[in-house]
Amino acid sequence: MKVGTDFSGIGAPEMAFKYLGIDFESVFACEIDKYARQSFQQLHKPNTLYNDITTRNHKELEQLDLYVAGFPCQAFSMAGKRKGFEEARGTLFFNVAEFIQINQPKVFVLENVKGLLSHDKGNTFQTIVDILSNGGGTQNGQISLDVFEDGLGYHIYWQVLNTKDYGIPQNRERIFIVGFKDFREFSFPKPMKLKLRLGDMLQDNINRKYFLTDKGIENLNKNQEFNKFNPLNKKSEYAACVTARCNKVSNDNNFIEVDDIKLKQIGNIAKKSSWDNPQSGRIYDVNGLSPCLNTMQGGGLEPKTLIKNKIRRLTPLECWRLQGFKDDDFFKVKGLSDTQLYKQAGNSITVNVLMELFKKIYANYNK
Repeated sequence: MKVGTDFSGIGAPEMAFKYLGIDFESVFACEIDKYARQSFQQLHKPNTLYNDITTRNHKELEQLDLYVAGFPCQAFSMAGKRKGFEEARGTLFFNVAEFIQINQPKVFVLENVKGLLSHDKGNTFQTIVDILSNGGGTQNGQISLDVFEDGLGYHIYWQVLNTKDYGIPQNRERIFIVGFKDFREFSFPKPMKLKLRLGDMLQDNINRKYFLTDKGIENLNKNQEFNKFNPLNKKSEYAACVTARCNKVSNDNNFIEVDDIKLKQIGNIAKKSSWDNPQSGRIYDVNGLSPCLNTMQGGGLEPKTLIKNKIRRLTPLECWRLQGFKDDDFFKVKGLSDTQLYKQAGNSITVNVLMELFKKIYANYNK
């Protein structure tokens, strides 16, 4: 199977195939961040690793069986004659669509944040699906009226998938668009009962560098005054999406509080709270779910009172675990700072979600 990826990060699609035991050839990958490219090379062996999709000659690449791209969300201009590519020109989705038009992969998978659905009042997403399907294609199995004269004619399906529904205790919602060159019926993987909890993903014997200083705890308390998140108590089953500001104490950061080595709760530290009457801030049971990871991740716990030097961030390894990467693969990455490791975890697609998606796409694939 010939696979190519853009906005490749640390190679979640490639890792998903490896974990599934499906033979594939990494025809190319493309990642603009030099540190992510470094990690990608240590984890995978692509035939070619590009650094810029906008300058690549798409015609030099052989036809793919699968193309995967987690492109950034950008608004389109809706003025003019509404001619497909002209609408997307100047955005990175234009380069994705251009590659699909030239290469004609048999299947593609596009991933983005859930907010893409409402971006620019829904115009961005509607433009994307019209460009992909107009010209003979379908949308979620239904024939639609062509809006663009130069659509790609693929048969596309889309759905929001959450990491917590596919084996990993992280509440991370992402929109996935699956496109087939030839029509076929397709359904997304069904949610599964979550067996793991955050406590199963955490390390023992954490390095002191991940614990907050007295000043950090003081700043954390101050920042809670500006916390706009809805409070959750220790019985809350799910954690909301969090940021990944691993090197900063801010109101959108999560931390872990530990008593000796035993964990208590996870979430944002409320300025004033008790177990029975939580105030502003978010508090999560360790048996609940991790919040969503992004490019600046930390994560955390809170006791009844703040204990000096007992509040810590999630470690980079814990963040990689929460994105579905195995420990052995994490330790293959050498020479990077924690900042970059957090960023790479936050930017990645969750491996387990891709594994379930690929199993549906290639249900009849012979290993």
